[in-house]
Amino acid sequence: MAKTPSVTTIASGYASTTTLNENFESLRNGFNNVVSLDGSTPNTMTADFDLNGNDLLNVSGVYVNGNNILNLLDTVTVSTSAPSGGNDGDVWFKVSS
Repeated sequence: MAKTPSVTTIASGYASTTTLNENFESLRNGFNNVVSLDGSTPNTMTADFDLNGNDLLNVSGVYVNGNNILNLLDTVTVSTSAPSGGNDGDVWFKVSS
């Protein structure tokens, strides 16, 4: 659920500049607690991100400790027979049929 800043309704006119200023400060603080869609800073996550069972879409890379996991997956072979080639660092899993 999205976090929403708390603002106080001002009944008529601008009777309370204090309340108006507090509302603006609450909105400013709310914007400081979001992740930027355009990548401007600060743009870091400081807590776990729960996708609630949803997928990540349009991801060009997933990096863990500087390693792109998607590239690492390209070096894994799962087969019922021995591999006929490969490169140093490739991983091969034999699956019984």
